Amino acid sequence: MSAALLRRGLELLAASEAPRAARGQAKASGAPVTRTRRARAKAKASQGLKLRNSAKGKVPKSALAEYQKRQCQDHLKANLKFMTSVRSTVPESVTQQILQQNQGRKACDRVVAKTKKKKAEGTVFTEEDFQKFQREYFGS
Repeated sequence: MSAALLRRGLELLAASEAPRAARGQAKASGAPVTRTRRARAKAKASQGLKLRNSAKGKVPKSALAEYQKRQCQDHLKANLKFMTSVRSTVPESVTQQILQQNQGRKACDRVVAKTKKKKAEGTVFTEEDFQKFQREYFGS
């Protein structure tokens, strides 16, 4: 934990302990504690200076809660328990349909269909036709 988080936690702990102590003192003396307007304003101002680095109107969070929130949680056991408890059989046609819908549009994602081998295309013209064309076109 960082020093700032520890300081913040100690400040919050001290702040939570202070009202308890004040209530205990008021009960011990038997008379309710009354403050003047100036005393209340001064106490409010000093409290505002104490939490100067916080946003206006926001209460700083507990350092322990922040630390616990940032800790990694392992959900493996819960996930395994759920997966093993749920045993539903889905028809093969449904799974194939889902897989087909989830395939991407990239060429690497597409299933290659079997293609028929094309026969070597022969020419329509014969050797005589080529010679005839050569005589007519080139004049030789």
